[in-house]
Amino acid sequence: MARVNSKKREAILEDAEAGPQESASDAPPETPPSEATGDLSDFGELFKLVRNAKDEDIKVAVATHLNKLAEKHGLGKYRVLYLFDPETSINSYHSNKIYEAASSDAQGLDILLVVQSSGGRIEPAYLISKTCKKLAKDRFIVVVPRRAKSAATLLALGADEIHMGLMSELGPIDPQINGYPALGLTNALNKVAELSAKFPKSADMWSKYLGAKLDLNDLGYFDRVSESAAQYAERLMQGKSLPEGQTASKLASHFVNHYKDHSFVIDYDESVGLLGEGVVKADSPEYAFGNEVYSFLNKFEMMLSILKKKEFAIIGSASGLNMRDEERK
Repeated sequence: MARVNSKKREAILEDAEAGPQESASDAPPETPPSEATGDLSDFGELFKLVRNAKDEDIKVAVATHLNKLAEKHGLGKYRVLYLFDPETSINSYHSNKIYEAASSDAQGLDILLVVQSSGGRIEPAYLISKTCKKLAKDRFIVVVPRRAKSAATLLALGADEIHMGLMSELGPIDPQINGYPALGLTNALNKVAELSAKFPKSADMWSKYLGAKLDLNDLGYFDRVSESAAQYAERLMQGKSLPEGQTASKLASHFVNHYKDHSFVIDYDESVGLLGEGVVKADSPEYAFGNEVYSFLNKFEMMLSILKKKEFAIIGSASGLNMRDEERK
């Protein structure tokens, strides 16, 4: 979900504000934003809401629309929650908000969590997964309409089912430190060792360079961080019915160590091969719901950026919409 550039912003504003041509005498009276009841699936109705309404009215209208979408897709058996935050990394705020929303359900329903996230810290992601699994009546379901990368993949591994489509992405869960893979330091040292073996006269140069630049404590720490990610993943997958030849330990190591690029796309087909059809689902009402939610919120994000220069996140229940000023870079 990229921000809209200025030229596209102006074009969309002009088209939306022009609307159908009608005479002044035929034009209906403007509805106060707080009384807006239109179908927000309609582009024009959503545009009017975001342009005219106060933030609190927008929050109520968006939550109402999301709840209607859940009803439309027959998801009354679920407590529907959201980790829909395209801009902010998963942290303790997300785990606390989801815990509050999940534990407030007095009906004892299964939990469906719609995830749109590029990842973040592994500890709160692990806690979100464990919490949702514990508080669900029988099943904890994750829906990935587009991206559940890195720590969000770790979270999904704890679900009883992961519902995906052709555009859905999981990803490696190798930890990143300051934008670089924690495993990269060990890989770099292995490469230096190869070069030294190939060019023995360079060994002294490499030794002096690494002695001046490398803190051995970093090497140990980076390795242990990666090992902890594998431990969390293994714990979340314990007890799952996995494909023949797969174990929780083997899969955890695969998700941490196998991929060379942290952005690597683990799509539906590969996810089924790893986790099995009992875990990874497609063409389900749950995915259809998540996909429609994504489409709606994608339009909402665009309009919010154009009209109010704000971005948003929905954490917890449908009413957990938070709007904030965009961070200009």
